[in-house]
Amino acid sequence: MRIILLFLVMAFLGSAVSPLLGKGTIDLMALKKEEEARRKKLAKSKLAVNDSNVNSISAGGKQYGFVQMESEGAPPEEDAAQAPTQPKGKAEGDETKQPDFWKKQLGDLEERITTLKAEIESAQLELNKLWADFYVKNVAAEQQAIRDQISQKTNEMEQKKLFLSESEAQLEQLYEKARKAGIPPGWLR
Repeated sequence: MRIILLFLVMAFLGSAVSPLLGKGTIDLMALKKEEEARRKKLAKSKLAVNDSNVNSISAGGKQYGFVQMESEGAPPEEDAAQAPTQPKGKAEGDETKQPDFWKKQLGDLEERITTLKAEIESAQLELNKLWADFYVKNVAAEQQAIRDQISQKTNEMEQKKLFLSESEAQLEQLYEKARKAGIPPGWLR
């Protein structure tokens, strides 16, 4: 027992002394100098972006262009050309300028999202119950029937999740559409 203890103490002390002897140490200053030398060897980019070439840059034989953002309103020349195409009477834009129009769309989307979330949650609870029943049953025919129900319920739940993600995307699109139309944020609260 003492021999084992003495061996362990010697191994511990040997492992503590070995870094002091210089074996296996890492010289950080040498690594830093090597990295600086490597970076100096790298080619510097000759591409400089300034006001004169901000819209298009060529690099490596390829031309890259950037699109300037333009206002949403059409230029005056296009407004005159588009005016005769609108039907006489109540314009489509009149309806979208009413707060009730936006509140109704927002309410419908939020109601659909809430309903889908509740349906997904109830489907998950029912799916959990089916899995519990599956593991309790020992008869293969009963397990197969439960497995079919689980498959059907899983497909329904995945479809509802897809509808939920689509509805959430539509909600984001509604907010973006309202923002672009200049609708006050208070109308969508």
